[in-house]
Amino acid sequence: MNPNLILKASMQKLIAGWLLSLALAASAQPLVGTLALTAQIPDWLYTVRAGDTLIGIGQRYLMDAGRWPALQRLNRIADPRHMPPATVLRVPANLLRSTPGQATLKVVHGNVRWRETSGPWQSATQGQRLSVGSEVQTDDQANAVLELANGTRLGLNPGSILVLDTISLYGDGLMADTRLRLQQGQAEITDNPARRAQQNLRVLTPSAQAVVRGTVFRVGVQTNLTREETLSGVVDVGAGGRTVSVAQMQGTVARAGEPPLAPRALLAAPDVSALPQRLEQLPLRFALPAAPGVVARWGQISPDESFDVILAEKASQSAFLSVPDLPNGDYILRVRHVDDLGLQGLEARHRFKVWARPFAPTLEAPVRLATLRAPRPSLSWIHAVDAARYRVQLATSADFSAPLADQTVAAPHWAANADVPVGNLHWRVASITATGENGPWSATETFSYKPAPGQPDLSKAALRFESDALLLDLAPPPPNQHYQVSISANADSAGAAPQHSSADGQLRLPRPDSGEQFLGVRLVDDEDGTTGPAMLQKITVPSRYPNLWVLLIPILFAL
Repeated sequence: MNPNLILKASMQKLIAGWLLSLALAASAQPLVGTLALTAQIPDWLYTVRAGDTLIGIGQRYLMDAGRWPALQRLNRIADPRHMPPATVLRVPANLLRSTPGQATLKVVHGNVRWRETSGPWQSATQGQRLSVGSEVQTDDQANAVLELANGTRLGLNPGSILVLDTISLYGDGLMADTRLRLQQGQAEITDNPARRAQQNLRVLTPSAQAVVRGTVFRVGVQTNLTREETLSGVVDVGAGGRTVSVAQMQGTVARAGEPPLAPRALLAAPDVSALPQRLEQLPLRFALPAAPGVVARWGQISPDESFDVILAEKASQSAFLSVPDLPNGDYILRVRHVDDLGLQGLEARHRFKVWARPFAPTLEAPVRLATLRAPRPSLSWIHAVDAARYRVQLATSADFSAPLADQTVAAPHWAANADVPVGNLHWRVASITATGENGPWSATETFSYKPAPGQPDLSKAALRFESDALLLDLAPPPPNQHYQVSISANADSAGAAPQHSSADGQLRLPRPDSGEQFLGVRLVDDEDGTTGPAMLQKITVPSRYPNLWVLLIPILFAL
């Protein structure tokens, strides 16, 4: 065979093969695009009714009514004018006539802002409708609730940013495709509560995508990290080229550029049985018990069960959740445990009442654990803001079940009008506004009343003089007391004279000068040195040498 012919034939085969490859590649490209689109927007499934024709369906629902032959080929319909009722037709979403949907701001609490694409920020209002491309932002003390046409509700927690990427309705609203972009913060979503067919929701974050199938779930966005927690149904979370299905009571985390972690069980709800039902002091503190796997606690406070309005949101790595302030009223706390991945677990709810206003005054005197000697103590406290009057109680028991006194006074002080019993006493004060609103009690303070030592009994005292000493024999002092004794020639200076002490009543004092002297005796408390009243007694000190005058007789006679 001629070599030139062989070479020509080979070149023809090579060119033909190359052209075939190009043709196959060209024909495959639209198919890839269709598959990608189908993966994003599922086909609409239409159930044929009596009298339906493909031409009529095309006129009612298709963007281009003349594209009905594509439906015939896709669904392999033999006669486009006669189709058995109940036949299910697949209609690609890209063929359907679509209308843009809207979201409604059902709740706006605090500083919530919104803007259209690249437009200026504006204050959001309740009932406002947001179109595709709108962006919503809640500040750190605000929250919002958005609702879609199918009843899907999306709660935006404080510090969140959400963009409405797509809200498309197909087939006169019989199918919906919604794509929301959560840029930061946390959203709590109840999707398609009526369980309507062909309602598609996707939530995109900077590091993941969640495809939802009629469920209740949470999505949180932090720097380069997305977490998802499924409370009901199933959520498909895709990132890094991989998708995981997160079932009920499970959660996952997706970091930027990485596949989602394998779903794990959410932590159990915290035990809130020991939390107080009434809080009277600010800041409010809720102590939660330790539990396995818990690294932090997260909580929100709302005035009602819906949690449409969030009054406070707190996270803590300690066992306490602390809230600085809330007005008097009834509230609900919902609290969750947080694991080492940052996943929030199942929640527990606790109802409580705040009753902190008007604020209780700060107690001033007597100070804690003080010992008073007066039988009718005086109490004082610092004036409280908004207080027009005060209610003060004094009792022997810390529960104030039987108070010794329960008085309302105008000034920030009060004195007992009767002697109080010996022992520990407890007192507290509450503020009352000008309109008669009573506030909570202050913290209880405790002091003790201990009578001062009384006058000593000198009726049985005995004096005996020696040549250089005075011996004093007193009755034994009362328990925990001792005598303090002085001798002075002047009653007015008895207190300034040298003091002598005796724990048993026996004293040996330097013998005073002869003549009239004043003996001062008082009792002293051993614990704090409190002295009782002095008992003064005049005594006559005999001469040290009573017979000395006899020695003078011979001298007198010599004179």
